[in-house]
Order: sequence, then structure tokens, then C-alpha cells
Amino acid sequence: MKKAIKNIVSVVLLACMAFSIAGCGKKVTPIKKKDFKNALEDSFDIDEDDYSDYDWDDYDYVAYLDHDYYVIFRQYDDADDALDEFEDIYDDYEDMVDDKEFTGKRASVFNEKAGYGYILLNGESDSDDFFDDDVYGGIYWADDEIIIVIVLSDKDKYTENIDAMLKAIGYPKP
Repeated sequence: MKKAIKNIVSVVLLACMAFSIAGCGKKVTPIKKKDFKNALEDSFDIDEDDYSDYDWDDYDYVAYLDHDYYVIFRQYDDADDALDEFEDIYDDYEDMVDDKEFTGKRASVFNEKAGYGYILLNGESDSDDFFDDDVYGGIYWADDEIIIVIVLSDKDKYTENIDAMLKAIGYPKP
């Protein structure tokens, strides 16, 4: 009887550990706009004249859109707006996966209760609603922020900048 209880407890503990590892992923946290801009400038060897920086009514916006890069920071005044934005992106991502319009490596986490989520992509998409090209990088949601760090290329000289940027802000790479 003692052995059976030990086996049951072991199986339950192992299952709990497996679910916690599979379900959570690395948590992403919000970053300061200044830190994002510093990481952008260092990772891409650019200066503030090379990217856009706006304060809109509902959110702050920084974007570097050059050489097929989509490096975007949005900090919303209302965290619910960021969540709504990520839910829309995540729905498009799930549609792409369900429709088998992506080949390559991908991973995703959406933990609404903890206030974060992300989509990591390294492959080729053939989706009209998401991306329609080689895609490398990630889309991240943390509290009141949406951060996109993606290049539509699989060339090392471009993906290395994406990796450097993600490392600088502490977010997971594809």
C-alpha cells in the first residue's frame, strides 16, 4: 500500500512539473521606452534619426521599419487595449497554424492571468492575415505593452540583429 501511494504521488508531482514547464514559458515583463530605444540603437547600430518615436493619444510608439525589419514598441495608456491588440494578433496566429500556413519552428504562450504572452517564429508563413514570407522573431505582450521584433528574412545578417535586440531586452528568441 505504501509503495502504491508513493507511485501515485510521484506521478502527480511529475505531471504538475510537466504542466508548469509546458504552460508557462519564460515570463516577459514590460520594459521602459528608453531601454527599448537604447537596445534598438545598439543592436542595429542606428541612431534616433533612423526610427520613429511618437506619443499618440492612446499609446507611445517607437518603430524601426527598414530592410524588412518590424521592430515596434507600443505602450498603451490602458493595459486592456494592449491585451485586446495581442488577442487579435494571437487569433491571427492560431488561424495561420490551424490552416497549416506556416512551416518551421514556432512557439507561443498566452497567459492572460499573469499579464503576458508571446509568439516566436522561425520559418515561412503563407498567410494573408499574418505574414506572407520568411519570418524570424517574436511578438510580445507584457501588461500595457506590445513589442514586435521581427524580420521578414532568414539571412543570418538580419536574424543576428533580431537576436541581439531580444537579448538586450531579455525576451526569448525563436
